[in-house]
Amino acid sequence: MDILKNFYIFPNAVRRKEGSEQLKLNIEDKRFHFYHTNDNNTKHIIIDAELLADGSSTMVLYNNITGDTYALYNFRELLQALDMMPSEFMQVLNQRGFMQIDKSGGEVFVKMFLLEGDNELASDTNDFSALNHCTKDYIHPLDWQYSWTLHDVHGSLCNDKLILQMELQQSDFWQQDIYCSHGGQAVKLHPGVNEVRFNYNESESVYLGAPNCRYKGRAIDVQRLLEQEAAK
Repeated sequence: MDILKNFYIFPNAVRRKEGSEQLKLNIEDKRFHFYHTNDNNTKHIIIDAELLADGSSTMVLYNNITGDTYALYNFRELLQALDMMPSEFMQVLNQRGFMQIDKSGGEVFVKMFLLEGDNELASDTNDFSALNHCTKDYIHPLDWQYSWTLHDVHGSLCNDKLILQMELQQSDFWQQDIYCSHGGQAVKLHPGVNEVRFNYNESESVYLGAPNCRYKGRAIDVQRLLEQEAAK
């Protein structure tokens, strides 16, 4: 595992609290040592990349209500349970996100979000200045580059069956199987053009990811899709 191979820094990305606040990241072997100093109090978070599960998404967060900095190891699953996008999670639950680590195929993809006014990541062990520095509008395109995208999605109804055609483009980084799920039914997709059939449930959208996941950031609004198809 090359822990810096897929490491991206987003300067000036997170709202800074009043008072003294600083982020620092040290890397020792495969362990991230994250430091958040807030009003002279420093919280030290250790994340061992070797121990993270493939397909997992880990987020280092600061809770603005409790004042605690912590690592959330099931970030993607929690978003599904709360039916939220990451931006909604931060806003509604009053959180700030500093670091996200996705793991697949034994490799990690890391996004580091710096405080307002900070352009370089402080460290006692590494010089991060030569790594990729990105603006906030590149977050979603970068996520797609390291996971997968759908293209040419079409849908129709036939005898209470929902028929979907779609093209799946999967990155080399993302090694987990991708499923298309609808109302408790799940079909594994393959790279390229797919056609899937479900018993239609008009109250449910279609979700992409793990079997029977429910992350609305990776959802197909079936009603809207069918209306668009009918209007052609």
